[in-house]
Amino acid sequence: MGLNYKIADMIKVILETNEDRLMERVLMYAKRQGYTAYTSTLKEAWRLSVSGLTASMTDGLARYADVPEMTPEEDLNEDPIARFGIIEAQRHKERGISLNMFLGLMKYYRQAYVDLIKRKVLHHKNQQACTLVVNRMFDRIEIGFCVEWAGERGNKTLEDLQTNNRRMTNEKNKYLTIFESIPNPVILLNRENEIDNLNFAAVTLFKENLSPGSQYYRISKDRKTELETFLNQGKDHVRPGYSGGIQLFELLPWLKEEVEEFHEKDLESKMFEKILLYHDQDMIFRVKLSRNLDISGKFQGTIIILEDITSLKQALANVKQLSGLLPICSYCKKIRDDKGYWNQLETYINQHSEASFSHGICRECAEKYYPGLNIYGEE
Repeated sequence: MGLNYKIADMIKVILETNEDRLMERVLMYAKRQGYTAYTSTLKEAWRLSVSGLTASMTDGLARYADVPEMTPEEDLNEDPIARFGIIEAQRHKERGISLNMFLGLMKYYRQAYVDLIKRKVLHHKNQQACTLVVNRMFDRIEIGFCVEWAGERGNKTLEDLQTNNRRMTNEKNKYLTIFESIPNPVILLNRENEIDNLNFAAVTLFKENLSPGSQYYRISKDRKTELETFLNQGKDHVRPGYSGGIQLFELLPWLKEEVEEFHEKDLESKMFEKILLYHDQDMIFRVKLSRNLDISGKFQGTIIILEDITSLKQALANVKQLSGLLPICSYCKKIRDDKGYWNQLETYINQHSEASFSHGICRECAEKYYPGLNIYGEE
C-alpha cells in the first residue's frame, strides 16, 4: 500500500498545476538572496528546473509506502528523489558551483514548495501532513547532494574541472565567433545605456583596418580610456580594442531620442530608420532595438542591430511606377500628363516606368491595312 492516497494525490495535483507560481516564487527568493548572479538568465531554464524537481517528487509519491522518512542503510539509487539530488549535484559540480551555494539555493526551492502547500491546503491537519512529506522529499534530495559531493577520490575533481573549463572555453569561443561573424552591426548596452560590447561589423563603422576579435584580444585592458581617447582625439588615434564603458549617446548621438523613448515607454522592441554620414556619404540604416531576455537581472540591457538599407532605398528610388487614374483620349489614345500636355501612349509609359516598346501589328490591323499580304502565313 502506498502513501495515503488523499495526501499523495493532493500534493501531486498542487505541484503539477502550479508550475508558473513555483518558478516565480523560487526566482523571487533567488533574486532577493543574490543567487541569480550565478544562475541562468533565461526563464525557460528556471521552468525546467522546477518541472524536473516536481517530476522526481511525483515519482517518489507513487513509490513511498508512508511519509518518506530516512533509514541508515537504504540504497539511494533506488530512490527517485535522492537520485535526482545525485544527478543535479554532478551537473552543478561540473559548472563550478560549490556545495554551500547549491544547498543554499535549494533551501529556497524548498521554501517555495512549502509556501505553495500552505497557500493551497487550508485544512490544518492535511496541511501539516503535506508539508511533512514535501520536507522529507527535500531532505532526501539534500542527502543525495551530500553523498555525491563526499564521494570524490584522488584528483578526479581537478580533472573534471579542467575538462569542463575547456568545454566552457570552447562554448565561449563558439558564441564569440558567431557574434563577430554577424554581418550587421550589433551594439550591446547595459542598464545604464553604456556600451557593453560591439561586434566586428559595428566597430568597423567607427574604425577601419581591424581584425575580427581585436576588441577582445589585445594588450590594453582599459577599454573606457581607449573609447574616451577615440571621442576626444578622433578615431585615427585610438588603438584597436575600444568597445565599452562609455555612454551610447556620446558615440552615437543620432540614436538618443529613439533609445530614450524605448526606455521611457518600457517597450519590448522598436524599429525605425536613420541616416548616418559615413565617408562623406549618407548611409541609411534600419535600426532594431530589443531587450535582453534576462529574468535574473544580471545582464539587463538593450540590443541594437543596424541593418544597412542604403542600396535598397536607392533601388526603390530608381523604380518608376504607374499608379492612379490616367486620363486617356477616347479616340487617339493619347495620355494627358501632369502639365496638361497630351502624349503618345508609348511616350508616356516610357517616361513614367521601366517598360519599353517593340512594334508589331495585330491580325485585325494586318487584314485592314495590308489586305493583300499574308502576314500571319495562313493558307
